[in-house]
Amino acid sequence: MLDWNDIEARGKQGIACNDAEALQVTMLTDEADLTRLYATAEAIKLHHKGREIYTCGITNAKSGLCPEKCNFCSQSAHFRTDSPKYALKDADTMAAEARKAAAHGVREFSIVSQGRAMTKQSELDELKKAFTMIREETGMQTCASLGLMSKEHLAELKESGMDACHHNLETARSFHHNIVESHSYDDEVATIKAAKEVGMYVCSGGIFGMGEDWGHRRELAEDLRSLDVDSVPINFLNPRPGTPMADKSELTPTDCLKIIALYRLMLPTKDLIVCGGREMNLQDKQYEMFAAGANGIMLGNYLTTAGGELDEDLAAIEAQGLIIRPPPHTPNAPVQTS
Repeated sequence: MLDWNDIEARGKQGIACNDAEALQVTMLTDEADLTRLYATAEAIKLHHKGREIYTCGITNAKSGLCPEKCNFCSQSAHFRTDSPKYALKDADTMAAEARKAAAHGVREFSIVSQGRAMTKQSELDELKKAFTMIREETGMQTCASLGLMSKEHLAELKESGMDACHHNLETARSFHHNIVESHSYDDEVATIKAAKEVGMYVCSGGIFGMGEDWGHRRELAEDLRSLDVDSVPINFLNPRPGTPMADKSELTPTDCLKIIALYRLMLPTKDLIVCGGREMNLQDKQYEMFAAGANGIMLGNYLTTAGGELDEDLAAIEAQGLIIRPPPHTPNAPVQTS
C-alpha cells in the first residue's frame, strides 16, 4: 500500500518518491487510487510552485529537410511528409512573433530549428539579433531548441540574451535507439550538460506514447532528475502522416494524467510543462492536468501542428484560480553581457 501522506510530506521537502513507490503508481487503475494520486501530486506542486502557471510559446524558425532520423518527426528528410520547408526566419520576423505571443500571456518564447545543430555563423548572428530584440522589447524569457549544440556556441548565444536551452532526451536511454537512429542518447545528454555549464535554464523532457512502457517512463524521469534539468516538457505523441509512427495511438486520457502525476512525484521541484499532443490525447480531460501536478502549458501552435484555442486555454487557467507567471525581465532594458 502506498503511504500517500508520507509521499506528500517528502515531496514537499523536495524528496522524490522511491523506485518501489513509482512502480506502484504506474500500476494504479482504481478510480479512488487515481484520485488520491492526483491530489498528492497537486499538493506537492502547490507547495513548490504555488498557483502560478508557466507559459511558453514557440516559433518553427527553420523547417523541413532535416538530415536527422527521429521516427516521430515529420521534418526528417528520411520521410515523405507535408511538413513545411523554409530557411531560418530573420530576426525581425522572430521578434514580431514573440511580441504577439507576449501580448497573449506567454512568458517564455522559444526559437526552434531543425537540423543536427546550428553552426553557421550567419544563422547564429541572426539568432543573436533576435534574442536581443525579444529580451529588450518584451522582457520574455528567451529559449531555443537548436539540436546538438556545443558549449562554445551556447555561450555565444547566452551572451546575446538567450536565457534557456530546450533539448529533449525524447525517451529513456534503453528505448532511445528505437526512436532516434542518427545520433545517440549520450549526444543528447552532452548538449544538456553543455547548457548547464554555461549557466542556462535547461528544459528537457520527452514524448510519450511512442511504444515505450511504464518502466521506460520511470527511467526517463530518473535520468532527468540525475541531470538536474530545470523544467520538463511533457509531450504526448500526435502521430504524423508519413512517419514510421503514423499509426500509433497508445495513450488514454488517464495514461496522460498518470504520467503527469508520476513525474510530479519523481521530480517534485521541477517545472512540468504540458506541450504537444495534449488536445488529442487528454481530450476532455486536458485541463485536469493542472490538478494532476502540471504547472505549465505551451500556448499557441506547436512545431508542425496547430494548437488549441488560446482564449480557451487562458479561460481555463483563470477558472481554476491560477495565474500566469510574469516574464523575468524588464522590457526595453538592454541585455547585460558579462
